[in-house]
Amino acid sequence: MKKEEFIQLTEKYAQGNCAPNEIKIVESFFEAQQELAIVPMLSPVESKKLYQKIQNQLPLPKKRTKIYPKVAAIAAVVLICFLGYRFLTPTQLITQIAQKGEKKQIVLQDGSVVMLNANSSITYPKDFTTNRNIRLTGQAFFQVTRDKSSPFIVKTNQMEVEVLGTSFDVNTNTHQKPTVSVVSGVVRVSEMNNKQHQVVLHKNEQASLLNQQLVYHKTNAKDDIAWTKNVILLQNHTLKETAEILENWYDIQIDFENETLEELTISGKYKNEKIENIMQSIALLKNLHIDTLTSKHLLIRANKI
Repeated sequence: MKKEEFIQLTEKYAQGNCAPNEIKIVESFFEAQQELAIVPMLSPVESKKLYQKIQNQLPLPKKRTKIYPKVAAIAAVVLICFLGYRFLTPTQLITQIAQKGEKKQIVLQDGSVVMLNANSSITYPKDFTTNRNIRLTGQAFFQVTRDKSSPFIVKTNQMEVEVLGTSFDVNTNTHQKPTVSVVSGVVRVSEMNNKQHQVVLHKNEQASLLNQQLVYHKTNAKDDIAWTKNVILLQNHTLKETAEILENWYDIQIDFENETLEELTISGKYKNEKIENIMQSIALLKNLHIDTLTSKHLLIRANKI
């Protein structure tokens, strides 16, 4: 994302005009500033200008009731970054985003490779040789270059993953509990709010965060990273979970006639399939009807007898 686009996006956030995926991008970026202790890519003039615009949104007239709760915190971060420029050597952050309907592969400065799933983002220092900290929102598969002198750390809202050299998948999407799956090597997973609670994972092992507790599982890691091969693998997923996956992959909106339909479960495997074929398959398997409201908006309803 270019700097000008980021400034415009932050202004939209302050005005309460962001789409849900844009809100996630802005909040993830500024959370990364606080966690990684890095001054962002804005110059002092830009920081001051942006801070003033955000501040202008903070007074709350009676007619204005919808202001995002993190706006004040973001304004504070912008101000801190502006002041910090006077005393610190600025370190740029890079934010890479895979929008809905796309995947993105990133080769980092140290040679590590990141595959971003749809509707996901990472933020990391431009100089990635000594500070190998990454902030992740969504889902990504990491193939990490070994460097014993510089641990590779991935942070999410709820977990932290530390490795020396390995390949693993991190999934924080809302339709699933946050998970870390190891394809090769060894990783240590800890809870963000309690670093004493941690688990060490090896190949084909997985850690999930369930009720704020790390839970260990055996897994087939190849299934967990099937998405990197353009495979949608459904294993007793609810239709609600399935819809969220498809919305991200195909940049569409899927609604249900009622909540009962959302709880129906389905299993299946789809590789490089068109969304029309997947929806027809689901309709056939669960005796449902799919209404195409627009090219980007589908409605799932029960078949009338």
